[in-house]
Amino acid sequence: MKITVENLKELAKSVEKNNISEFILETEEGKVILKRGSSEVAKTVVPQKVEYVEEVINSEVLTEEVVEENNGNYEEVISPMVGTFYKAPSPGAAPFVKEGDIVKEGDTLCIVEAMKLMNEVKSNISGKIVKVLIEDGQPVKKGDKLFLIEAK
Repeated sequence: MKITVENLKELAKSVEKNNISEFILETEEGKVILKRGSSEVAKTVVPQKVEYVEEVINSEVLTEEVVEENNGNYEEVISPMVGTFYKAPSPGAAPFVKEGDIVKEGDTLCIVEAMKLMNEVKSNISGKIVKVLIEDGQPVKKGDKLFLIEAK
């Protein structure tokens, strides 16, 4: 079976329809793990390239709705690399920022962990955090939208 976004969507629907809590599929291309629950991500890890293909149900729609509400006047903070998104500097610690917080240019917003290195993602503008678009501990790829900031 070739692993595509369309196949992942079909598998996710089947997992939901059949009330399956976890589904794992391993092929020569990689491994797919589907889990049911709030904001779970369907992901594919291809060992040779270490790439993540993910589909978060309704996340793009949600982002578009939030942007449309403010006529698209938000700045997006994007992931600079492939890795794992963390809201806080350590487990159990307070998050760097949350929705509604005011940030200044250069403030740390989150960490993207890549190959055991913790990379701080800093704000490139001053403003208000309108939306956190990624759940803590979720995989991200370069270019994924992490936050929406309303410029001040």
